[in-house]
Amino acid sequence: MNEFHEANRKGWDAASPGWQAQVEAQGAWRRVSLDPTVVFDRLELDYLGDVQGKQVCVLGSGDNLVVFALAGMGARMTSVDISQTQLDIAAERAREIGLSITFIRADVTDLSVLAANTFDLVYTGGHVAVWVADLSQYYAEAGRILRPGGLFIVNEYHPFRRIWKWDFGRLEVESPYFARGPHLFDRADEVGAPAGSLPSYEFHWTIADFVAAMQAGGCTLRALHEYGDQAEAWESVPLTGLPQFLLLVGQKQQEQRA
Repeated sequence: MNEFHEANRKGWDAASPGWQAQVEAQGAWRRVSLDPTVVFDRLELDYLGDVQGKQVCVLGSGDNLVVFALAGMGARMTSVDISQTQLDIAAERAREIGLSITFIRADVTDLSVLAANTFDLVYTGGHVAVWVADLSQYYAEAGRILRPGGLFIVNEYHPFRRIWKWDFGRLEVESPYFARGPHLFDRADEVGAPAGSLPSYEFHWTIADFVAAMQAGGCTLRALHEYGDQAEAWESVPLTGLPQFLLLVGQKQQEQRA
């Protein structure tokens, strides 16, 4: 595991209890397996289609709400995350509500624990790519574990929303759109740790980066959507009117016959 990912893993293991306490208070994890619209936009559901009985893998599963929703839709689920703490909490919740899910701790740039050509669908998104130092390798691994003809669906926080200075009250660019990083920050305040003890690293990928990585990973781009323009509750700058989500749908190329 590279130094950036190892630092981010430590940060998430430390921050997960507090993060998951917020998830617990919201209670969505108890509802989402019965109502996938809790986490999926209708546009996503149209591309997901009928997942009953399909092998599906979620990369960077985090709070696992997407995993629980897909399990409730009948998919045979594998959840992958870099944080064991995140996975342990999700596994306990899955047991409580009766969902059968395989949980695997792995770096998304090294999925060697998973065989090639295994999954009908790979999903990733939310806020995953921002923690990953090598987007091309990440998407190459997603493509490798997909079966030929399988779908690779990416739904990310729109990269244009990552350039602004937080806690400023008005829009002011903090890092240029093409400044990919690494961008260093400290998560120590989140968990009451000594200052500087939890360095973490973000990577700000462009739309072109997402598309190029998907194509280089062996998937043909079938659709690209930018949608939503509302400010989210946690955003401290006025982002209403700016694109909110980036949705990419790729399909793994069929193997060529001799």
